[in-house]
Formats: sequence, C-alpha cells, structure tokens
Amino acid sequence: MRTLFLALVLSSPAWAQLCDQPFSPSRPGWEWQYRVSGERSSTYSIRKTNITDSSYIQVRQGPTGKEESSYRCTPEGIFPVDFGTQGGGRVEAGAQPVSYDLEVVKVTGVAIPDYDRWAVGSSWKLVLEVRGTGQQGPLRFNIGGTLETTYRVVAQETVSTPAGRFTAFRLQTTFVTRIRANAGPLSIPFNFESQGTSWYAENVGLVKSIQKTRDGENVTELIALRK
Repeated sequence: MRTLFLALVLSSPAWAQLCDQPFSPSRPGWEWQYRVSGERSSTYSIRKTNITDSSYIQVRQGPTGKEESSYRCTPEGIFPVDFGTQGGGRVEAGAQPVSYDLEVVKVTGVAIPDYDRWAVGSSWKLVLEVRGTGQQGPLRFNIGGTLETTYRVVAQETVSTPAGRFTAFRLQTTFVTRIRANAGPLSIPFNFESQGTSWYAENVGLVKSIQKTRDGENVTELIALRK
C-alpha cells in the first residue's frame, strides 16, 4: 500500500506536497462538517486554505464565528504552529472569570505523522510549549508551560457516523496540561490530564472522536465531506 501511495503522489504534481497526508488530506475546496453532542452540543466545519508544499491555514467555522490556525508540514508529519484566534479567551474560575492570551513558542513532535507510522501498536507525541498573559479581576499574571498529547494506535476497525461507515484506525489520546501562572512572588500550577479516543479514515481524516470531561464526554462525528 505504501508503494502504491508513493507512486500516486510522485506521478501527480498536485498531490506532491507534504501537507496532503492520507489521514489529513489538504485539498482546495474540501469541507469537513462535524456534529458535537454531549456536554456542549454544536456543529462546525473545517476548511484548509493557503495550501503550499509545507504549510496551510485551517479554518474552523462554528456558532461563535470563524477561527484560523496555522499548520506546518514536514517529512515527519503535520503540526500546529499557533493557536490562531483560539489562543485567547475566557474561562470561568469561581466568582471572577479568567481571561488569557497564549502563543506557541516551541513545537516538538507531530499531530499527524507520516503515512508509515499509521499501524496498530504505533505511537507518537506532540508537545506545545506555550507562554502568555492572563488576568482575573485586578490580578495580572504571566503564563508558561506545556500542552502534551500522546497518540497510540490501538485498533483498525469499522466505525459508523452520519457521513457513513469507514474503516479507520482507533487512537487512544492522553492530554496533559502543565501550566504555571506567575504574579510577582505568587506562583500557581495548573496541571490537568484527560483521555480521549479518535478514529481516522484514510483519504478522509478524522471521522469521530470522544473527549472525556469532568462532567461527562463530548462526541464529535463527521456529518459530511464536501469536495
């Protein structure tokens, strides 16, 4: 299968780019539509624009508006290089919400690896080193730390979604957040860990995911892939 894929890639200039991975296609005009059910129900769509041999912009359109993030493509795989418009926001924390603004200062590993890594038993990791600022009421503070995701391919199976049935790899994911907020002599750690499961189909990408939260879980399913 690997040999056939390489032959197709090398024979087609339009496909000869690192960003067009089988488990994360980058094609102009393609749009992935998803439905989220659970703690926070919603729908959203994903498009990829400004596609080059080594980068693209991912555009997510949802109920709250449009969010854009930049991705880099290398022979090892694909990884995000910023949070785009998702780097800032507000979270509820007691009586006063916390506002924050984060940027990615270093990336280690990949989110979507090269085709050869997609096999049962394989694993990889993505580590984002982040820094930024935050505020809660009158208190201003600096933020720094890491966001680490470990991916493990545990099975290849058939999964059903509103968009159809797919043969997909099932990944177990572990998200570890190690963030510290510093305000003068005060230093507060924020360490969290959560688990998830996701399914990726060849030539489609993400078709389903389950993210566990403190209050339950959110299920994301592919509704349609428009080409």
